[in-house]
Amino acid sequence: MKVDGTNCQDIDECQRNNGGCHEYALCTNFEGGRKCQCKSGFSGNGFQCTDINECTIPNICHWNATCTNTPGSHVCTCNPGYKGIGKYLCLDIDECTETPNVCLSGVGYRGCTNLPGSYSCVCSTGFENNGKNCVDIDECAANTCSRFADCENSIGSYKCTCKSGFAGNGLTCVDINECNGNNECDPRAVCINRMGSYECSCPAGFVGNGRQCNDINECERANICPSTTTCVNTGGSYYCDCGRGFIFNNSQCIDADECVPGRCSPYATCTNSPGSFSCQCMEGYRGNGFTCEDVDECSQENVCPQNEMECKNIPGSFSCICKQGYTLNGTQCVGKTNFSYVSQLLCHVHFITQLNKQYSQ
Repeated sequence: MKVDGTNCQDIDECQRNNGGCHEYALCTNFEGGRKCQCKSGFSGNGFQCTDINECTIPNICHWNATCTNTPGSHVCTCNPGYKGIGKYLCLDIDECTETPNVCLSGVGYRGCTNLPGSYSCVCSTGFENNGKNCVDIDECAANTCSRFADCENSIGSYKCTCKSGFAGNGLTCVDINECNGNNECDPRAVCINRMGSYECSCPAGFVGNGRQCNDINECERANICPSTTTCVNTGGSYYCDCGRGFIFNNSQCIDADECVPGRCSPYATCTNSPGSFSCQCMEGYRGNGFTCEDVDECSQENVCPQNEMECKNIPGSFSCICKQGYTLNGTQCVGKTNFSYVSQLLCHVHFITQLNKQYSQ
C-alpha cells in the first residue's frame, strides 16, 4: 500500500518480477497483496511449479497416436501410416492407393497389400521384398538342393540336378549301386560300390586295371608243378595234372579211387587199380560191367534135377520148386498130393541156400 498524504494507493506487486511467483505461475494482484497460482498443466504452490506429464494419463490420445509432453501441455500425433486428429481419431492410410509408385513394379512384383499403419509389396514366388523392390532369392545359397546335387539359380527359380552316380529329383538324391547294373568292370573283375561312384578290381590270378583283366598264366613260372605232372592254366588259377586215374594232392600224385557209386552197374563189382578201375558183372548177370542184365537160367534145359520140379527165375539167380501136386521131402519132390504154399517155400529156400554156397566158394 502506497501512502500519499491522506490517500493510500494499492501497489501492484505482479508488475515486478511476476510478484515473486514462479515463471509458470499466474500472479493475481489484490488490495494490499497478490496471489500466486500455478498455470494449467503445472502443479505446485505458485512459488514452485512442476510440469504435469499428461502423457501418463490413460487414453489421453487416440490408440493409434503417440503422446508428446510439452511444458504445461501435450501433443497427440497420429502414428506413421495413420492420419487425423491424434487426440480423437487416427485413420489408417491406404498407401497402395494414396501413394503412387509406393511399390516399384518390375520383375517379380505381384502387387501392393495395405496393412494397418503400413503396406507390403507382394513378390512372386522366388522373389523377396527388400523394402520397395522384389529381388531374386538365391535358393542355392540356402542349400535347398541335396548335398549330392548341383544347384543352378535362375531369376525367380532354381534347378537341382543329382550328380553323376546319384538318382533322385535333386532335392533328394540317393547313391546308384553301379555294381547291380551297367558298369565298365571286366566280367571277371570285382565291382566295389562307392558313394556316387564304383571301383573295379581284378581278382587273384588276373592282372589289369579292373576295366580290363587279363589271366595270369601261372604255368609260365618255373617249377610251379612237379616234373611228373603237367601244368594246366585256368581262368584265374591253374592245376597240376597227374594224368588219367590220378589226382594231385599235397604235391603228390595219388591214385584216384574210381569205384565210387554210379561208375559201375549196381549189379557189378568195381575193382580199383592204379590209374584205372574195372567193372565185372556179378554171378547171374551178363554185360560189360557198366551195364548188366539178368541171366534167365530157366531158359536152359535140365536146370532143375527132377522132372517133378519147375524152374523160377529170380534176379541174379533161379529157384527150383515142386510142381503142383508134389511135396518136398528132404530134397526130393514126391507124391501127387495137393500142392501147398509151405512146401513150395521150403523148396525155394533149399535151392537158394545151395546157390549161396556156390557163390561163396
